[in-house]
Order: sequence, then structure tokens, then C-alpha cells
Amino acid sequence: MRSFTDIKLKSKVWNELLVVFGGVLLLFAASQIEIPLKPVPITLQTVAVMLIGLTYSPRRAVESIVLWLGLCAAGVPVLAGFSGGLVKLVGPTGGYLAGFVIIAYLMPMLKQKFSLNSWRSDVALTLSGTLVVYTCGVIWLSYLIGFENAFYHGVVPFVLPGIVKAGLLCTALQILRHTRGA
Repeated sequence: MRSFTDIKLKSKVWNELLVVFGGVLLLFAASQIEIPLKPVPITLQTVAVMLIGLTYSPRRAVESIVLWLGLCAAGVPVLAGFSGGLVKLVGPTGGYLAGFVIIAYLMPMLKQKFSLNSWRSDVALTLSGTLVVYTCGVIWLSYLIGFENAFYHGVVPFVLPGIVKAGLLCTALQILRHTRGA
């Protein structure tokens, strides 16, 4: 006969798996909403990564991103335009994707360590995360097409949409927090 502790532990494991798979599904869905620029499209992937970073634990956030990228590496079409494969991880978007893993750990870790729960702290974390993603993206893209082209094609078109996406995400989270608290 199973004990209550065994049932509770299995329930916790299932809940954690659902959180990780929920993150993967969110990333997949957000990847399909895109403006097809070259060499890097504008997608809602960054919004999904930031949402995960602001709401998940560091471990669950990284697990979600790494599982999503693992599916991509295995050829599952989870990226923009229903694409996947190792070529996507080493192509023009590879640096941005690597940046997602970094901020998936850093954002929730900083949020937990400093008990950051305000709209301003969410904006600061989101903009800092965006800066990390852009930096990783430009470093890799520079290797492929040179720094000037990488900056012009890999940062400039994303600045205004990135600010708008960060503001909307943080405002929506704040509204949800106040709704839950009321």
C-alpha cells in the first residue's frame, strides 16, 4: 500500500514536469508568431523566455529552455516557421538561443535572491535579460557576418519591439499579481 508521502512526492514530480512542458509549449507557440526578417526574425520567443524567467524557478526555467532547444537539435520543428535541427542552433540565431539559456537562469535567480516583485524590478530584469540575449546574439552573428552587419541586422530592428514587448509583459504580470491578490 502506498503512503501519503509517496503520493505527494509523485504529485510534486508530475507538477514540476507539467511546468517544464508548459514552458516548452509556450516557447513553441511564441516561436510561431514572427515577422520574417533576415538573418534573424522578430518573434515572441523573447517574451516567452522573459515570462518563464520572471515566473519560474531557475532550475525549471533552464530545464524548459534546454528541453526546447534539445527538441530543436533533434529536428523537431519547434522554432520560428516550424523549423528545427542542429543547423538552427549554429545558424544566425544560435547566439540568441544560447542567451536564452543564460537568462533563464539569471532572471529567476536574481528575482529570488533579492525578492524582486515590483513592476520596476520586472522591467529591469527584462531589459537586462534582453541586453544579455542581444549581446550573445551579436557575438555569434559577428562571427558569421561581421560586427557592423551583426549590430545593424541583429540589434537595431529589435530595440523598439523589445522595449514594447518588455513593457507589455511586465504590465500584464503586474495586473495578474494585483488580480490574484484582490
